[in-house]
Amino acid sequence: MSQHKGNHDILVTNLISLSFFAVFVFVPAYYFVIGTNTGLYSRFWFLDPEQRKAQWVISKRMFCWLGGAALFGVFWSLALGVVLRA
Repeated sequence: MSQHKGNHDILVTNLISLSFFAVFVFVPAYYFVIGTNTGLYSRFWFLDPEQRKAQWVISKRMFCWLGGAALFGVFWSLALGVVLRA
């Protein structure tokens, strides 16, 4: 296997990065966006207007959260690019 400086395997580094990504994306998405009290949905939730409305609220929260995270990432990358060039 190829190695980084300091004798680290690239696979190990990638697995560590993926685990941090999972923790910092999926855990907040579950607790802050979806919530723990969303209730159960039936198999045909899209046929029931009440369940469809509840699912739409959760979907809107998730899209806003991911969009906000993407915008923050873009601005953070630009800011770091400016700072590191100076």
